[in-house]
Amino acid sequence: MRKLLTTILALSSSLVFGAPVWTEYMFKVNNPDSAAKIIAAADAFMASDYSKENFKGSVHLNTYMANGDNQATHAFAVLQPSLEEHANWTTSNADPNNEAASEFFKIYRENSEPVTERINTFLSTFGTPSNNDRVWLLHQMKVKPSDYQKVIKACENLDRAIKDSFPGQFGVSEATVGGDEVNLILTVGFESVAEMEAWEDSSERAKTVAPFLRALDSVVDWKGSTMVVNTRVYDSASDLTQFVTKDFEE
Repeated sequence: MRKLLTTILALSSSLVFGAPVWTEYMFKVNNPDSAAKIIAAADAFMASDYSKENFKGSVHLNTYMANGDNQATHAFAVLQPSLEEHANWTTSNADPNNEAASEFFKIYRENSEPVTERINTFLSTFGTPSNNDRVWLLHQMKVKPSDYQKVIKACENLDRAIKDSFPGQFGVSEATVGGDEVNLILTVGFESVAEMEAWEDSSERAKTVAPFLRALDSVVDWKGSTMVVNTRVYDSASDLTQFVTKDFEE
């Protein structure tokens, strides 16, 4: 998890700070006992005086329900106000004198295998932002940067078409670092699997999503989808709604 520090510092002169970022740390655990140890360690770390005093953002500890060829079973999604804030947090965590971080990373390393990491810049939100959404679909895309606005425009049109029927929220992010063959991500959030299934089976979805997909046929190369459930959400510093609306407290 710490190896991103060099990349972040190298990028600091070329990327625009101020846009919210969410960083994914995908990892694999081999048994439920290891997962439980990491969850307990994360609980303690995020409840520590160090985290309370220094962390600005929120952390989602996610469990993959479906992940395609990716071997990750879990991921930390770290939502922060800017890449600069993320760099500051990462640097602080790497301090060998930081006992809280050292204890967490020790347990994390002993009980998991890192898979991959990705920094995403959040671009736009649609639907109804809610801190109650716990089930997420991540639709991954490869898009020419010159076509990004076409994707945003298609999402705006979809948002207008489903505003009275869609129960969740959706957003578009750019995979800024570590995306490999993916550079845009469409995230769709629901309060529960039941809510997601009801929407997926609805006639309204069938009627409205088809035009959206047709509008993207010429600009999007779909790279697969994943589904995660929030096992833990640590949002005492700021929450999901603040993140997607870019309304962080000073």
